[in-house]
Amino acid sequence: MKGTKHLSEMVDMGMMKKDRLNIIKAPTGSGKTYFSLTHIPNYTPNDAIYTVVFLIDTINGREQIINNYNATSEYWGWASEVEGGGCAWFSGDNRVVVLTYAKFGYLCQQHTDFHANFDYIICDELHSLFHFQDYSAKPNLHSIAVMGIKSAINNSKTTVIALTATPSIVKAKLNSPYYELPIDQDTLIHYDQEQIIPFTSWEYVLSSMDTADVGLLYTSRITKMIEIETKAKEMGFSPVCVWSTANKDHSMTEEQLAVRDSVLKDFTIPEAYNLLIINSSSETSLKIKSPVDYVIVDSTNADTQVQVRGRVNGDLKNLYLLNDGSKPVVVPDEYLGVRLFSEEKAKLCEILNYHNHYNVRYKWPTISHLLPDWGYKVTDGRQDNLRFSVITLA
Repeated sequence: MKGTKHLSEMVDMGMMKKDRLNIIKAPTGSGKTYFSLTHIPNYTPNDAIYTVVFLIDTINGREQIINNYNATSEYWGWASEVEGGGCAWFSGDNRVVVLTYAKFGYLCQQHTDFHANFDYIICDELHSLFHFQDYSAKPNLHSIAVMGIKSAINNSKTTVIALTATPSIVKAKLNSPYYELPIDQDTLIHYDQEQIIPFTSWEYVLSSMDTADVGLLYTSRITKMIEIETKAKEMGFSPVCVWSTANKDHSMTEEQLAVRDSVLKDFTIPEAYNLLIINSSSETSLKIKSPVDYVIVDSTNADTQVQVRGRVNGDLKNLYLLNDGSKPVVVPDEYLGVRLFSEEKAKLCEILNYHNHYNVRYKWPTISHLLPDWGYKVTDGRQDNLRFSVITLA
């Protein structure tokens, strides 16, 4: 572990500004959760037990916080009580309400100026919200949540705070004033790794691994997760995959759900497994405190690499980061967040001009499978019996 001070020791709450987003850059192990759920509420009146909300990107993360910290979920009628200034039925210790961004968007949709009811709105991994709002036609619950956060920044009461290890996307996508608090990253306590090792083949990495060690592996697609799980079993590992419970196309087994519960409730990978395979549903939410020796990130996206490493609350022997040796691939902004039909897909393939070893330009079916490894997400749909795809940052 590096650094000497936790986040709560380094943030001067007097520097917070009500007219802009207060960005705090902080990696895993720096005390973000303690700061959010324990330190910040101390700056509200003792009887203000519903004036701090903590917004998080995934159901997994919300469940883990509620299971393990002094925080609570909203109940039916809570939003109306908050608006009316009445008594909320929470204990004095549970002074922070944890909501997903989607739920916050729903409440903003149902209650006028809902954002203005809070002294503090804490946004965990806010960059994920900007991705989620592009997954479906706007307005959607996530885009409404974005508007609610922007409105809170503009009001004269609420202090809005974003906690993230990767603030660049937030700054680029916010379109509102922001202020990044000065934090000495070298002094801030955080977890370390002995070696950072680039790789081009996850199969080679696993084949050279000691199966007595415990690892975490990230890849973007469920089909690839299952492929890796099958190969890992053949190599002598005891792997297990965990993805989102909201995925309707791939339901998890009882075994997988039990592993998920273990991580959410106890922060542990069960001893029966030595390789936990995750995708983007866990990239920014899960925390693992049981011993992990190595992390493999099957993505070249720098933010994804930072976020996945951050799932492990402890020092590592090795951090393996994908480096396929190819040229950097950047999708032009005009092709992001819009519906791409056959003509637009073909044009994009020409612009990217990506070739195989035989100098044949890749067409859309290949490009669409490669995009997640380059830090993008592809969502497919249909309009008037015509197929389209939407590319967003992963």
